[in-house]
Amino acid sequence: MDGPLINLKTYTPLEMILFAGGCYIWVVVYVIYIRHIMKRRMIGMPVFAAASNIAWELVWGFVPPFTDMGLIVVWGYRIWFLLDLYIFAGVVRLGAAQVSIEALRPRFKPVIILVALSWAVVYYFFKVEGFDTVIGAMSAYVAQALISILYLLLLLRHHRLVWFSYPIAWLKMIGSGLITIFMFIHYPANHYLQTIAGVCLIVDCIYIYVYDQRRRSEVDRRAG
Repeated sequence: MDGPLINLKTYTPLEMILFAGGCYIWVVVYVIYIRHIMKRRMIGMPVFAAASNIAWELVWGFVPPFTDMGLIVVWGYRIWFLLDLYIFAGVVRLGAAQVSIEALRPRFKPVIILVALSWAVVYYFFKVEGFDTVIGAMSAYVAQALISILYLLLLLRHHRLVWFSYPIAWLKMIGSGLITIFMFIHYPANHYLQTIAGVCLIVDCIYIYVYDQRRRSEVDRRAG
């Protein structure tokens, strides 16, 4: 695909740094996820959020029209998807451990694949029928809200902190936070984006607080 590496006609250098920086911090998060899957054979990402995530990355990484921010962001989306292939394969293999409904566990694999395909169809039509921004921000924050909220719910439901990662907690908050700042700067009149981005950031901060309290309690329990 031809095009500039970065688009400094539509976006300021600060906006490009914020958005691309946030994108590539999430690349680091995905690499950590992959290492955890390899070493621990556990999935820390909420499985239904993972299904939405990979669907969004497929649509915005490979279905034209692409983002106008330049190749650095187009390939950021594509790198997310390529890394997420391994993560989602891990979700299919290991994600049933997160499911608390006994009747669903034996059917988890076809269900999670169907959920991912369904989200792909939703995001596809949302994109091609013109409901999204040129960078996919409107639908991206639907996916981000699922990630943020389901992460917190997963932490509150399960006490096995081996599923969770302090670096991931901070990096995903920082990466999403940089993108949230971009949204407030570049879309000053889009109150939907500002609201949902702000809510996601608040939930991510609550997640870190709850995680830290749980980790301290676990350390105290073991010491005692």
